[in-house]
Amino acid sequence: MKGNKLIFSKYKKDRVKGYKKLLKEQGKNYDPPKKIAKDIVEAMEAQGYEIRLEQAIAYMKASYAAFDRSYYETRR
Repeated sequence: MKGNKLIFSKYKKDRVKGYKKLLKEQGKNYDPPKKIAKDIVEAMEAQGYEIRLEQAIAYMKASYAAFDRSYYETRR
């Protein structure tokens, strides 16, 4: 988050760039557990959605990034 001012922009285009930067940094530190991702795929199937394991992993990374943004935004 440090040095990533784009993620707090009021413009969506800039926030997307900030998220890309955050996800790139996050890739070094956060690797979603594959077992949980498989469970998410099964749970989504139970709701009538067909998703792949890669999509579940992308969802987990995105939700982690969104939580980080929200957490730092409220605390800075």
